[in-house]
Amino acid sequence: MRSVRSRYNLSTMGHLLLIGADSTIGQSVAKAFMEDEWEVWAVGRHAERFVSGIQWAHSVSDVADEAQMQQAAQALQAHLQAHGDRQVDALVYTVGDIAARKVAEMPIEAWRRILDANLTGAFVATRAFSPLFSPEPHLFYIGAISEKLILPSLSAYATAKAGLETFAQTLAKEQPRWKITVVRPGAVATRFWERVPFRMPPKTLQPEEVALRILEAYYNEQKGTLDILPE
Repeated sequence: MRSVRSRYNLSTMGHLLLIGADSTIGQSVAKAFMEDEWEVWAVGRHAERFVSGIQWAHSVSDVADEAQMQQAAQALQAHLQAHGDRQVDALVYTVGDIAARKVAEMPIEAWRRILDANLTGAFVATRAFSPLFSPEPHLFYIGAISEKLILPSLSAYATAKAGLETFAQTLAKEQPRWKITVVRPGAVATRFWERVPFRMPPKTLQPEEVALRILEAYYNEQKGTLDILPE
């Protein structure tokens, strides 16, 4: 099969930093990029869920914990220095969490957990690893079509995903050489549906479709938002 990279007449191997490599979408992203001959460096909670073939991996229990993420960045820096001072060409942040609780019933711990996974972790990861970025990196954050999430019991999740878009827009203005994309998929067939009292829609995206669109968006240098809807 012809690689996606070859369609764009590119020969240089890319280097991907994948935050949330143990998630369903993260696993698919790792596979898609490695099949396209990228080197993948992975961070996540459950190392046993990382796909095989990843060139460097580091486990953290909380992506929003600054100390843990700084330690991960230092470990990656040491790895890169030992292998020719390579840099991060693309970052894909796929960490997420969800809970369906009404505001009056939601424990503050659940609110914080959801915002940490979907929003604060993206900030912490970006800041921790930014010294390892190439001069013009492409950053991808997995968001959602947030305007369709304004539903009862989804206050934390909807707030986090809307905030992620604002964070990305602000970051793009601060770093005009960086390409920044918020990926907004429709319903994706992942474990998320086990945690909410909603049925999975009959039309859903497969994680592999989302991963391939991210890879193509890198080559197309697509910035801003990338909406991916099931056909």
